[in-house]
Amino acid sequence: MKTIFVFTLLFAITFPSNAQVNITRSVKDFGAKGNGTTDDHDAFVKAAAFFKNRKGHGKLIIPKGTYIVGRQKFAGDDKKSFAYVGEYVLDLSDCQDLIIEGKPGAILKHRDGLRIGTFSPDDGKPFKHSIKNIQVKPEYARYASHPGCMIFVSHSSNIHITGLMLQGNMANLNFGGNWGIGRNPFELIHYGIYILDAHDIYLENCQVKDFACDGMYVANLGQELKTYKIVVNKCRVNFCGRNGLSWVGGENIKVTNSEFSNAGRGIVHESPGAGIDVEVENSSFCRNGYFYNCTMENNGGSAITSGSKDLSSNVLFKKCTAASPDYYTVFADAPSHSFEDCKFYGTVLVWYMANTQKEAAKFKRCLFDENYKGKKMYNGNYQLGTEAAGVIIDSCTFKGYTTSSYYMAGHAKDCNPGNAQLQHVSNCIFYNYCETGFKLSEKVAGIASHTIFYNNKFYAKPGVKFLNGFDANCHADAGKNEFSILK
Repeated sequence: MKTIFVFTLLFAITFPSNAQVNITRSVKDFGAKGNGTTDDHDAFVKAAAFFKNRKGHGKLIIPKGTYIVGRQKFAGDDKKSFAYVGEYVLDLSDCQDLIIEGKPGAILKHRDGLRIGTFSPDDGKPFKHSIKNIQVKPEYARYASHPGCMIFVSHSSNIHITGLMLQGNMANLNFGGNWGIGRNPFELIHYGIYILDAHDIYLENCQVKDFACDGMYVANLGQELKTYKIVVNKCRVNFCGRNGLSWVGGENIKVTNSEFSNAGRGIVHESPGAGIDVEVENSSFCRNGYFYNCTMENNGGSAITSGSKDLSSNVLFKKCTAASPDYYTVFADAPSHSFEDCKFYGTVLVWYMANTQKEAAKFKRCLFDENYKGKKMYNGNYQLGTEAAGVIIDSCTFKGYTTSSYYMAGHAKDCNPGNAQLQHVSNCIFYNYCETGFKLSEKVAGIASHTIFYNNKFYAKPGVKFLNGFDANCHADAGKNEFSILK
């Protein structure tokens, strides 16, 4: 069977060359010191206001230095507000043709002591509690407190942000009671870069770390397309409490040469704790994503998760590395998700029930291995699991040492060879070095149903078998499959 993998690159990596930059200012023109001790928050607020009044059309330069930022307002008598509300450091709403350029060594750092979690809106004291899921209790809505966003981009276009380090300083926040779901959740507004209903946004050579929620957050409100052409290149996001990158709405996001690692590895751990999380919110959609040469490692949850079913579609990961020690390295439950030339360490799980070949999850020229940098990753009893339909695996290599190579539970409605719900495995090599201790089934290196195998090579220890066709054979052996014993 010949499988064709198609992905249309909808836009290239280009940065604004035609931006109407007719004025340039340094943040120091607004009073910033950048000496690591002075409170520079006002200077950034004034700089943002200056360019917002112009509707953008300029460049803000941030010279080398450490800029201490962040401010909160106590609710007091305002009974409608959170207890403490954080101000945005750079609010870039309603702007276009604007460049934010950080010079080498430019660091924006949230000051010590910003409050997050639950605090009394009456006296401001921390509200410690043992309430599970307090965020769903309306009587405590006013107790929530957040530090705010470092950079907020909304209803804007042609914005280029480059060369900045954004330091959320999570370890030195003032923590109240928990808010959210996870091991130690404070799932409130504390983001590095928040993009909402904006397009043609370019992030390049930025480092984002230590935010209690997400390093980067991309959203689109409702069904009207307002967020599109979001480009992230050569960025590193580390040690955020929830996700490295949350893509919850929009179309045409392109992420290249970037890293999203160590989510949920600091003080805060919120669900899902993923490197990249594609999870539709706000009655929206996620469509046409392209991730190239990205690394997602050592996250508290999955390296990559996409579970919004039909609300997210047409996503390609190419030449990416994904490794997760504590949970499924990849969890995919959405249509038209493809993985080409990727390396997976740990367990990959596909859940989507495709009805057509276009909808099916596809893996081409990928490596599946248990160990990453000398450490065993998460073991879900197999390297690849599919509680799905239509999955296509082509020209991949599997290396298993302590677990089964696959558990492919196909859910095709019938065994008709033309049924697009049948799974297909072609031109792959399976090395399974395991002799004992199989958790899937003793002496079984792989189990598959409703799956057609063609031109594959299977290697296993003596007595270990690959069971390709239980319950219903479904033409499992399409020919040219070879089974050999590993010495």
